[in-house]
Amino acid sequence: MKINSQKNFNSNISYAGGLTKSMITDIRNTDVTQIQNYLAKKNIKSDFQNNKFIAWSVIKVFEFIKELQNTFKLKLGYPNNIMVKDTKTLSIPDLEFTYGFCNLVPCRIHKTSDEITPAKSIIFNKDFPWDKINEISDFDFHIAKNTTTDFFLEFVFHEFSHIFHENHLLDKYSINKVLKKLILMTDPENIKKYQQLYGQLVENKICKYAKKEPLDLIACDMSGRLINNLDRNNIKLRSNPLKNSPYEKFFFLKNFFNNKPQIDRLIKHIFDGETKILNNID
Repeated sequence: MKINSQKNFNSNISYAGGLTKSMITDIRNTDVTQIQNYLAKKNIKSDFQNNKFIAWSVIKVFEFIKELQNTFKLKLGYPNNIMVKDTKTLSIPDLEFTYGFCNLVPCRIHKTSDEITPAKSIIFNKDFPWDKINEISDFDFHIAKNTTTDFFLEFVFHEFSHIFHENHLLDKYSINKVLKKLILMTDPENIKKYQQLYGQLVENKICKYAKKEPLDLIACDMSGRLINNLDRNNIKLRSNPLKNSPYEKFFFLKNFFNNKPQIDRLIKHIFDGETKILNNID
C-alpha cells in the first residue's frame, strides 16, 4: 500500500491519526525479540529489524484479529511471514513511498538473491517515515482520499486483509485454482477493465486506492470495516465488523429478497474470486 504523495504533508488540518502519547511510551518500551518469539509460537515467522513501532503495531493488530476470530468463531487466518525490508534491495519497482506490501505467491523479490519469498508474506518498508505516521494517516484520508480511515494502524490492517482474502480463496478452491484467480485479478488488462467498469463507484464508496486493482478493493474495504469496529484508544473489539457484510458466507442467500447496493455485490464477487465479473472465463 502506497501513500499518495510525500510532498504535501503540510496543510491546514489537525494531524491526529490516533497515535497517542501513552501508545508512544508503550512503543518505546517494546521488546521486539519478545514479540518475534511470541509470533513464532503462533507459526508466524517475523523479522522487524528492531523496528519497535512496526513490531508494536503488528502485535496490536494480531491480538485484535485473534480476539475477533475467537469471539465470533470466524476463520480469517494469519500471515506466514512478517518482515521489515530495505525496499531498495528488492526487484519490485516504485516502492519508495510504500508502507509495505503483501506477497501472495512464492517468488523471488530480491535483486541479488535467488531466495524465494513464501506466499502470505507481509513486507514493511524499512525506510518509510514512520515517525510521521500520524501526519501521513490524516493526509492520506482527509486530503488524498487514499484510505478508508485516518487511523494510523490502517497500513497493518490493509496488509492483513490481503491475507484474509487469500485464505478465503484457499478455503474455496485448490491451490492451482487460487493461483489462476490471483493471476487474473492482477493482470494489467483485467485491472484496466476493473477500473473502467467500477473505478468511479469504488472511489466514491470506498477510497481512491481501492480502484487500483480488485485485490485492493477487498483490502481497503475490509480494513475500514475492522477499524470502524474497534476502540481506537485500546485497539479492542467493540462488535462484529463482518456481520451483514459481503464477507459473510451466506451473504447472497440472506439478501435474496433484498437488493443490496452494487458496491456490496462487487465486493462479494471479488472476495469469492469470481473473475467472470472482469469479463474473464474461469
